[in-house]
Amino acid sequence: MRMGLGGNPYGPAGTGKTESVKALGGLFGRQVLVFNCDEGIDVQSMGRIFIGLVKCGAWGCFDEFNRLEEAVLSAVSMQIQTIQAAIKTKQQSCSLLGREIELNVNSGIFITLNPAGKGYGGRQKLPDNLKQLFRPVAMSRPDNDLIAEVILFSEGFKQAKTLGKKLVEVFTLSKELLSKQQHYDWGLRALKTVLRGSGVRLQEEKKAGKPVDGAVETRLIVQALRVNTLSKLAFNDSKLFDSLVLDVFPGVTFQDIAYVDLR
Repeated sequence: MRMGLGGNPYGPAGTGKTESVKALGGLFGRQVLVFNCDEGIDVQSMGRIFIGLVKCGAWGCFDEFNRLEEAVLSAVSMQIQTIQAAIKTKQQSCSLLGREIELNVNSGIFITLNPAGKGYGGRQKLPDNLKQLFRPVAMSRPDNDLIAEVILFSEGFKQAKTLGKKLVEVFTLSKELLSKQQHYDWGLRALKTVLRGSGVRLQEEKKAGKPVDGAVETRLIVQALRVNTLSKLAFNDSKLFDSLVLDVFPGVTFQDIAYVDLR
């Protein structure tokens, strides 16, 4: 960062590339703005975004940067070089889109990449001159078991180790056995939604003064899992999903959430 360069976390989806940039920005006290890149973005659009970033001193995180077209990538690399050179030498202004723009040296540009090739359509390989402007950081798949265990413990579950493993197992089995649909997500984002939802249910039980034991914790986990997942599934998959949940959590009874206040 002191040299005016940016970071380039790369790796499969759901490994925390964007979240890592946001967390780093938070530690530095910087505003981090995330932009999702696609084929529809042209050089002028990127130039206008860069102008906004350098004026207000925010960090820009360009998600899936290699989805931009090759011609756009090449032109954008020139704009990024101009900005980074100005930040490095602590200049008061820089030239973008034929205009002289006031520069805030706290600005930063980060990009994240998904692998180019099989399973990730529409991704280009970055030109070498663009690669040199960013420090590459390889991101590997996270340990979902450990993440589930830690979040459940932090939410107040006493059986977190066992329940976390079982929950991850349901997600793994669902990914392997259910049909392949474009909108299905069995990654870390969906898992965290279920874990946080379980924590909310547990707090509600405790506020109501009800006793909480291992069986209640299991019921709450299954309840949150079904509420957050069933609505996304195709009809045939929903039956199979319930069977999987019963296999992993034997003896649990399915109980939907009663929204008393809403009624």
